[in-house]
Amino acid sequence: MKKVFLALITLLFIGLGSAFAQTSNNFIFAGEKNKFYYHGMQIESMRQIKSILANDELALKEVRKAGVANGFAYVISFMGGFALGWEVVDIIRGHFNPYILAGGVGLIAGGYGLSYLANSHLKKGVAIYNANLGKTSYGGGVELNFGLAPGGVGLTLSF
Repeated sequence: MKKVFLALITLLFIGLGSAFAQTSNNFIFAGEKNKFYYHGMQIESMRQIKSILANDELALKEVRKAGVANGFAYVISFMGGFALGWEVVDIIRGHFNPYILAGGVGLIAGGYGLSYLANSHLKKGVAIYNANLGKTSYGGGVELNFGLAPGGVGLTLSF
């Protein structure tokens, strides 16, 4: 009777210990308007995302692709905006060159497309990071269970 009572008390303490345990949540959440959150705080820059994803090579590769595409998007959009603004000033002066106007609009559209591509690479990198959380080098997650073990009742560690 004493052994059963001690076993129930032990199970009670283990159960209460796990019920009130804090968990580490390392997920990156995607919010509205392409904002990302980590531990409840907004991620402000690509440098922060790269430092968070430093241990996951696949996710970091996607984020680097996003950075390259975003850099090209800024340059191309700037050139398109310059050409469009130049042509607007020429129209005010009385000159009109439809090729420069069309080129400016095309460059802005191309920059928008590259920006969309960069955003999709960034979301893919975050999804890869979130999917790989908790996995070991063997590919499975680590689990600690309390239950029947080969020698009786005890803890089993699976990975």
